[in-house]
Amino acid sequence: MTRTILIAAALLAAGPAQSQEVAPLVERCISCHIDDKGQFDIVGFRALQALPEEWPLLFEDAYDLDGNGIAGRAQYVSGEGQPLIAKWGENLAAARFRDFALIAGAAHGIRIDDVAQIAEVEAAFAALSPDPVSPFETPEELTKFEADGCADCHVTRTYEVDGVTYMPLSDFLLHDLGDGEKRTAPLWGCQACISGNPHAEAR
Repeated sequence: MTRTILIAAALLAAGPAQSQEVAPLVERCISCHIDDKGQFDIVGFRALQALPEEWPLLFEDAYDLDGNGIAGRAQYVSGEGQPLIAKWGENLAAARFRDFALIAGAAHGIRIDDVAQIAEVEAAFAALSPDPVSPFETPEELTKFEADGCADCHVTRTYEVDGVTYMPLSDFLLHDLGDGEKRTAPLWGCQACISGNPHAEAR
């Protein structure tokens, strides 16, 4: 799919209600997420939208109380009168896409004025993002992944939404591997990411 066709598909997905002001906004947001092959580079957008709110709390161990050498903490951000558990962004900047869109937009000099504009951007992202598939081609690959300790952070637990099972391979916690805190990157759909253990030396 070429870049032009991809952006056109995004604009169509955002719906017929787009104004002349919103269409360029959607196009600018989408253009930052098209790779060298002309493909949308975000996998699992809809799955992330549906990630259970309590997911990070299932795995949180901020002080390494289990003694496995790994500490990870949930990130809380401001909500509407209460703290929310973040799940969006490399540094877990937001709990909701609409908040993350404002943060990302500001970082790229993109002005987003209202919730309706964010909703159209969200619809375009959801329409273009492919659903993730398991990166494990065989049960043996999954077993090795867990034996190598990768699943300590890239957890192999699953959740189900509308009859579809997702394995994000992330605890969605913040970990510090020596270069500051970062979210455990989801590996859904990334078969190349599961070969070997790139964090072996850091651990």
